[in-house]
Amino acid sequence: MADTNDGARIVKPWTVIVANLPVRIENNIRVDNCSINLERHWKRQGYLINTFQPLYDYRGHSGFALVEFPRDLEGLKSTFLFDISFVEKRQGKAEWDEASEQTNELFAWMASEEDYNKNDIVGCNLTNGRDLTSVPNIQVQEARHYRVLYNLRESLHSMAQNIHRS
Repeated sequence: MADTNDGARIVKPWTVIVANLPVRIENNIRVDNCSINLERHWKRQGYLINTFQPLYDYRGHSGFALVEFPRDLEGLKSTFLFDISFVEKRQGKAEWDEASEQTNELFAWMASEEDYNKNDIVGCNLTNGRDLTSVPNIQVQEARHYRVLYNLRESLHSMAQNIHRS
């Protein structure tokens, strides 16, 4: 279930959509041409990629993939950096929306509520095992997490002092 806090909603686990992946035709089916190499390349660049999921339909590889990052704040940071690297090269979502079919460039962007709600191969795959959240909701969850850890630490410290007094 999606949260209701204000703010732009993004997909969690943190996911980036990669578009325009090269495919080749074999026996009238589109075949993935480079996903494993791209995943390795991006991991070598330091991105914390958990999974790289090429998307397939009845014709084979769709030319899209979902790149999933860890659910924690480091994963979110890595997701933002990955997204920014494509925006800086003018290969983000806005450029994809304007691109002609003839370009060989890869495009990538952080999956958002708009992508999640689309009735296409990307949207259908985003809704499978993923949810929407907002940055304010992330901040509330992290603050709650740190409070629990702090209280646990204080309890352990108090217990240790009681043991030493005995």
